[in-house]
Amino acid sequence: MLLKYHTKIFKTICKLTIMFFPLLLLSPHAGLTEQTQPEHIKILFGYRFPPFYTVTSKKDPSSSLCGVFINILEKFKASHPQYTLEYKCLPRARITKVLRDGEADAFALSNPMFLHPEIKSRFSSSIPLWSIGDHLLVRKDSPIKDSNISSLLGKKIAVLHGNGHGPIDKYFENGMIKKHAVYSTPQILELVLKGRVDGAICNKTTLPALMNRAKVSMKNYRLIESPLYTFNLHLLVKRQKSNFLRDFDKFIQTEKIPEI
Repeated sequence: MLLKYHTKIFKTICKLTIMFFPLLLLSPHAGLTEQTQPEHIKILFGYRFPPFYTVTSKKDPSSSLCGVFINILEKFKASHPQYTLEYKCLPRARITKVLRDGEADAFALSNPMFLHPEIKSRFSSSIPLWSIGDHLLVRKDSPIKDSNISSLLGKKIAVLHGNGHGPIDKYFENGMIKKHAVYSTPQILELVLKGRVDGAICNKTTLPALMNRAKVSMKNYRLIESPLYTFNLHLLVKRQKSNFLRDFDKFIQTEKIPEI
């Protein structure tokens, strides 16, 4: 009787195994080792910041980025399969909104001093990558000879819409220096050349390539040699992505970063 009872239990177990084994094979968690998905990191860029990055296609700018910093990110990606990197190009003013809304994980390349305090509190900086400076661009015959604040008081200065300008911003805000915001470098160059503004804030490192792209010669302009301010460039990373920032910093410390 006992033997017959055990035999019945055994047959029931066999039937259940036959019924549910195919379902176990279809389960995403089947197997001895559970594979973890790579962590997705969405990085925001502007459109042109040569030689660090620039777009090469208007139709699909986010997929056409190239430049020194893109090369670094691609090397990092190849050696860190635990991350997938998504590049997204946006106008600078739009970047601020996306960062404020928490819809991106990182922003390249910038400095905390250009961020709104609300955004700054949510992001951490990578170790410094490069140090550059913003300078004053004037027409060749401009009476402005230096970049001291006293030389700019009451003047109209062209800037790119959405960009921050560090220590100059407070003078724009109180009206001591007049800000004329436009959307592209060619517009800035035209305003300066036609005398509609007294000067423009331009980055010394990126300006040559941007002028070359606009097919504009430097012969009609003068870049004040003393910078308005200097700053370090960082990859700014959301605080919740601390593992990614730690790994990126370690990579940068061992990788030879090209001098600019």
